[in-house]
Amino acid sequence: MEIRFQKEQTIDKSVQEQINKDREHWRQVLLRIISVVRTLVENNLAFRGDNEKIYQENNGIFLSLIQMIAEFDPVIEHIRRIQNKEIHYHYLGHKIQNVLILMLAGENKKIIIEKLKESKYFSVILDCTPDLSHEEQMSIVLRCVDISASPVKVEEFFLGFLLVDDISGKGFFDELVNALNNLELDIDNIRGQGYDNDANMRGKHKGVQNRLLQVNPRAFYTPCGCHSLNLALCDMATCCTKAKSFFGVVQHIYTLFSSSTKR
Repeated sequence: MEIRFQKEQTIDKSVQEQINKDREHWRQVLLRIISVVRTLVENNLAFRGDNEKIYQENNGIFLSLIQMIAEFDPVIEHIRRIQNKEIHYHYLGHKIQNVLILMLAGENKKIIIEKLKESKYFSVILDCTPDLSHEEQMSIVLRCVDISASPVKVEEFFLGFLLVDDISGKGFFDELVNALNNLELDIDNIRGQGYDNDANMRGKHKGVQNRLLQVNPRAFYTPCGCHSLNLALCDMATCCTKAKSFFGVVQHIYTLFSSSTKR
């Protein structure tokens, strides 16, 4: 028996070899699927279409790319077995797509956090907008000097949306603090902050900028230039009768067509 173990001639040797072969095969399949997911994410393309069935019309870009790869790559031959109903586990469904997207996003966020920690000081940019379900979402963008790049350059990193229940200045500030704690970033290292012109964001007494200044006096506040320009243009338009009439007509046309797809 000892000799057989030394020579790896155990009774389950062939079974183990088949297990290893299957493991390597599915590993190669996942590598190709991950590559497709990364390509679609990098180009901001939609994954799914009207259905999620292989070799059917309007099944989306993801499945279309898998079909194309299968024409040239024998590793993806398992989609033929899917058609013949030989297997049921194919790793092509929407759930595995979402899992892979979250995994890639997590790895990308780790790289961003490393850059932020390496540069130490950073600025924070926040903006809020309601989504289709009328829930307030706050986008968080951090800006830092990327010293790992050559030459050194200033970069901005979008880190996601935060769901906000309390839309007061305190509610937004608490969400910011929680987000920084989750990212393991020190609030004392903030050297700049930029928001829109809403009172709950830029307010001198109860706004986010004042609450952050009380914690970190070095976090210099700068109002968002785009929002300020937008307000200036709106005020200019209201002063001109022709401009006011023009934008009023445009708004009515938009309201008319947006209320019905047939129009």
